[in-house]
Amino acid sequence: MMENSIDLLKKYWRRDLFRPMQKEVIDHYNCGHDTIVLLPTGGGKSLCYQLPAVMKKGAILVICPIISIMQDQIIELGKKGIKAMFFESGYDKNSINRQFDNARYGNYKLIYFSPERLLDKIFLNQLKTLEISGIAIDEAHCVSEWGNDFRPAFKTIKKIKKILPEVPIMALSASATPKVVMDMTSDLGMKDPKVFKTSFERKNIKYQVIFTENKIELIVNTLHDYKESCIIYCKTRIETEKTSIKLKKAGLSCDYFHGGLDKVMKKQKLESWKREQTLIMVATSAFGMGIDKGNVRKVFHLTIPESLESYYQETGRAGRDGKPSSAMLLVKPQNKTNHYNKFIKYLPVKKELKTYFKNLCNYLHIPYGEGQGMQFNLNLKDFCETYQFQEKKILKYFEIFDREGIFEFQHFNKSMTFVKLSCSHNDAIERIKRNDSGGKLIQFLMRNFEGIFTSEKKINLNQISDIIGVKKGKIDEQLKLLKNQKIIELVSTNTDVKIYWKKPREDDFILNMVSKKQKTYNKLKKVKIKKMLDFTFDLTKCKRNFILSYFGEERKEKCKNCSAKSCIGSSESL
Repeated sequence: MMENSIDLLKKYWRRDLFRPMQKEVIDHYNCGHDTIVLLPTGGGKSLCYQLPAVMKKGAILVICPIISIMQDQIIELGKKGIKAMFFESGYDKNSINRQFDNARYGNYKLIYFSPERLLDKIFLNQLKTLEISGIAIDEAHCVSEWGNDFRPAFKTIKKIKKILPEVPIMALSASATPKVVMDMTSDLGMKDPKVFKTSFERKNIKYQVIFTENKIELIVNTLHDYKESCIIYCKTRIETEKTSIKLKKAGLSCDYFHGGLDKVMKKQKLESWKREQTLIMVATSAFGMGIDKGNVRKVFHLTIPESLESYYQETGRAGRDGKPSSAMLLVKPQNKTNHYNKFIKYLPVKKELKTYFKNLCNYLHIPYGEGQGMQFNLNLKDFCETYQFQEKKILKYFEIFDREGIFEFQHFNKSMTFVKLSCSHNDAIERIKRNDSGGKLIQFLMRNFEGIFTSEKKINLNQISDIIGVKKGKIDEQLKLLKNQKIIELVSTNTDVKIYWKKPREDDFILNMVSKKQKTYNKLKKVKIKKMLDFTFDLTKCKRNFILSYFGEERKEKCKNCSAKSCIGSSESL
């Protein structure tokens, strides 16, 4: 017998009441109907499929394009006592079989994976062997070319419906326009889905467009003596770091966050911000996804986002607790055409696609017709210096090849350390007898790394630090000292990018296909950019009403709280 949803809400989520629309969505989905869920950022979309997973026999498949969201949800579900797993990256047949065995016999209630997994026939066929009660598609707007962050792999989700025709689908989004909802219905193979939608209006958020030549000065003046949580969004990773340094020098409680940080650093920074030991987080756009923090009072944008969908999602991370909050878009007082040309300048073109692709293949030594199934570690800085490329631009092109299924790439900062004992066994024993920190380190290496006298072994400095009780910095110093003393061989490398190649190298075929699709995508991008710039530079129309109109809601009454002339009398500027 299926347990009552209210009882399960109390048992696992420690809550007595559902948020608006959640109960209706869950009841409809549990009856076996396809369902579209349009709830704002922070509206509780994930509960709509997590709770049915606990109620039903078998597992719900959760398809999500963002790895960090999947990982965070699995951790949070584990804390509640709900078993969930994530299919790791890589397409090794043995690894896939091992993970499916885990899925079959592990009594998991939710099984997460990225849409690109469905491009693999082995993976798709293995899904038939699982007991599946439902399918949930997070960020479902990615299926539409008109949606924000279009991902072609989402269109393969239809294949699951052929394998599991009776299993209901739930598609969820916080930023789908009416056109995108139509695409979601058709492209995901949904049967007469009921659309559950709350208004896109965020009454408690004050939308401000502020024209200023000195953005840092404005932020410092605004946040001086401010004691509540804020997010400042920057376009690139390096901008987050530079902005954070400037704000710290001005005396603000500030840190930065981006995808290039290792897991330990991310966790430390995030926990410090959530506990309000750090008040201001300077971050790239993905920061805030899946983070349950209701009391963010201000969200700043230092650059104009590429679409209204992005802007709406990012500003929606303010005021989730319903209390008055503000979203401040800081813009240099140039004309609209100048800003438009800056966006267009970075749109990908065929000539550059060809240059970057061929040089990447040459750098990785991939022969023509080869590469499929191979994995590579790439030092992005060295690659860019070798061919005199801009790092910011090359990552854009990597995203295109990833999106079109040519290769998968992950961008992170990862230093790897390799050690080999180059002294004799007797000399190593003599060094251990000194009983100093260097001797303890050698003893640890000999005990834990078999064959370290004959080959290099990869070591984890954080792990060694925890085990032997010596700070990571001290271990690093000791390793360098032992290297200088000719006791060890030491190699340190920095890997910025990990690439998994999915197609054989066929330059003309790949480049013609990708450039043709990109040409269409560029046209759609231009439409979105123009709409975002209209929002930014329209000084008369109510900002709230502009956003609502974009998402298919028309309002006559003004918010009387934004920076539009019709609401406060004049656009704010400094």
